[in-house]
Amino acid sequence: MPDETTMRSKRWAEYYRHHERRPVSPLLKRAMTHLPAQPQPRQAVDLGCGSGSETRFLLEAGWDVFAVDQEPGAIERVRNLQPADSTARLETKVSSFEALDTLPESMLIHAGLSLPFCHPRSFPELWRLILSALGPGGVFVGHLFGDRDGWSANPNLTFHTAEEVAELLTDLNIHYLHEVDEDGSSMQGPKHWHRFDIVATSIQAEVK
Repeated sequence: MPDETTMRSKRWAEYYRHHERRPVSPLLKRAMTHLPAQPQPRQAVDLGCGSGSETRFLLEAGWDVFAVDQEPGAIERVRNLQPADSTARLETKVSSFEALDTLPESMLIHAGLSLPFCHPRSFPELWRLILSALGPGGVFVGHLFGDRDGWSANPNLTFHTAEEVAELLTDLNIHYLHEVDEDGSSMQGPKHWHRFDIVATSIQAEVK
């Protein structure tokens, strides 16, 4: 009988296959309009790189990318998807968010529907790591799950109230903050989505 790790990997592999042809995140494209004209360093992080669409998009746009995912299959997929001329600009790491202890200084940190999968007790340190890695004028783009989300009873996932999201963003300049609170679907069937879509920049010595 397959163990829990094997079953989890199979579920994620199915998720990646399901999403491999989806368009690049509109939220990421929105975020890139708030970058400095010539961002330095031209370093991006993709937290929970998953199917690899956003990592590939960033590589094609000329960014150096540090891609992180806890699933080895996701990292293998990212490596296979990378453009032929971008090998030297892609660094990957197989790691859970709970075990992540460093990020490169970056002008763009993307976390598409991934941060809520960090355990609640480890989330504060992960968020501190993200903020400390953002360079002056650097952009954070990603999602947080709200407390009314259909998965909110899961004690291993992280959820936030609107007030808690505002507190997390205190040290950032918010360009876009949209709350989604609606019924929808997921790979597991019908689901109520409560999430916050975020684009924000570092306000410490922000570069124009």
